[in-house]
Amino acid sequence: AGQSGCPNLTHIVLNNAGLQIAYRTDYLATPAEDYLVSFNVNTIAPAKICYHFLPGMMARGSGRILNTTSGIALDVCQAGYSASKAALDKITIDRGSKVQGTDVMINLTDPGWCRTDLGGPSAPNAPESAVPGCLAPGFVSKCKSGRIIHAQDYVGLSLDRIVEELEQEI
Repeated sequence: AGQSGCPNLTHIVLNNAGLQIAYRTDYLATPAEDYLVSFNVNTIAPAKICYHFLPGMMARGSGRILNTTSGIALDVCQAGYSASKAALDKITIDRGSKVQGTDVMINLTDPGWCRTDLGGPSAPNAPESAVPGCLAPGFVSKCKSGRIIHAQDYVGLSLDRIVEELEQEI
């Protein structure tokens, strides 16, 4: 993918943290622990990884951080998980505004609902369907931070083609 402006592979960080504590059918009894654990894994850990790598990327003048989010919404039975991913979205968008216009980019990737240990066997998407769409933002050379890239929008396309499409959107 992309030649000019493409970061060295050692300058790409993919935060793929994801932990869902429980599906609470009695959502009004969701324990505070669901939120505490979810935020520690899904929000705070990726934020600390960003804080660790961003200074070096900014000093070098290039780098990519991709935080994995979730499109889950309006599902109170997974409140800890969805709230923690919404917080990660906010942190990523805010951090992205600070590096806008540089060759350091921080964006969100949403793989969609995939058949994984987290997503379960009823999920409609194979995990491999999300890989190109989740990785492509790491190879984009036109600078735009704070975007959410929905990997399932690019199923069946090559990594090069997805990069082209993402760069045309800017």
